[in-house]
Amino acid sequence: MFRKLPWRQIKSDALFFTAVLAAFLLFRTTAYGMYHIPSESMLPTLAVGDRISVNKFAYGYSRHSTPFSIGPDFSTPSGRIFSRLPEGGDIVVFKHPRTRQTYIKRVIGLPGDEIELDEGRLYVNKKLTERDLNETYRYREHRGGVAVVGRFTEVLPEGRAHAILERTDRGRADTYGPVTVPDQHFFVMGDNRDNSLDSRFDDPGVGFLPSEYLVGRAERIIFAVNLSPQEAGLTKHGGKWLSALE
Repeated sequence: MFRKLPWRQIKSDALFFTAVLAAFLLFRTTAYGMYHIPSESMLPTLAVGDRISVNKFAYGYSRHSTPFSIGPDFSTPSGRIFSRLPEGGDIVVFKHPRTRQTYIKRVIGLPGDEIELDEGRLYVNKKLTERDLNETYRYREHRGGVAVVGRFTEVLPEGRAHAILERTDRGRADTYGPVTVPDQHFFVMGDNRDNSLDSRFDDPGVGFLPSEYLVGRAERIIFAVNLSPQEAGLTKHGGKWLSALE
């Protein structure tokens, strides 16, 4: 038989679980969050199914730092408190300025930077970024097709190197600009350059990203879920565990 709990114990247990929930929500809002990768726009850095940790105090806080964008609008130029700028090359999680969906891209341009692409080659402040081909390979896309891409190492002006994929240098956004990033905005791109709706596109892309929509800096892959089989002649992405992001 079940023993009937006294009202005092029920109230005590309810207060305990409420406190635990409040502490969890506070941690998710002010410290670290965990997000999953739903698309291939950040290949080869991040694959579909990766779970990543996001440092939410790296750039300060706005109402979009909360799980459901609940909170006040801060009357500061950046729309944030304790605001700090990202660095070029940071991988950032943010809310889409129009749809409020959660996105992840790499910061390419800071306020005042001039950005241009000429047949796939990136210029920042009129300086051509270094890009070296590592290999050419094929991979199975998330929706079923096979992509043939070049994997390059790109070095941004700050000296930070990261991998990118290019299917072609004559895609619909491989020639773009020049444009100047407005104040309190950022220019973001996916590492999978021909498969990313980012700052090169106004709608349905991101356009220039307002600083208030930043959620935080992606720092580490916690675990990866890629259940697709290994296919002969194809590269399988994913499978990184507890690895820092570049």
